[in-house]
Amino acid sequence: MPPTTGWSKNTKTLIQMPTATEAALKSTYCRLETIEHKLKTENLSENKQKLLQQEVEEVRKLLKTHEDQLAHLRTHNRATFVFVVCLVFIIFAVYMLYILVKGDQF
Repeated sequence: MPPTTGWSKNTKTLIQMPTATEAALKSTYCRLETIEHKLKTENLSENKQKLLQQEVEEVRKLLKTHEDQLAHLRTHNRATFVFVVCLVFIIFAVYMLYILVKGDQF
């Protein structure tokens, strides 16, 4: 039995999560277009129209949730990127100071 590290196959990285959310967003938009097209083109009973209207509202709520999640993930990714750039700059600055103080003597 392989050792467990706490990570499962379903765990996504911060880079994979926006991609997965964008895919979910795209499929939800496609679903919404299909339902709205069905409402406009087909002659449906009132009961069926009400059910489809409710589904349209639910899909729109789901779209809003996906869009909010995607915006949050992008903000988080930006903050992580800024942190990494700052960290690299600090390491570079410390190295340059070390070179200035010590000179070519290693």
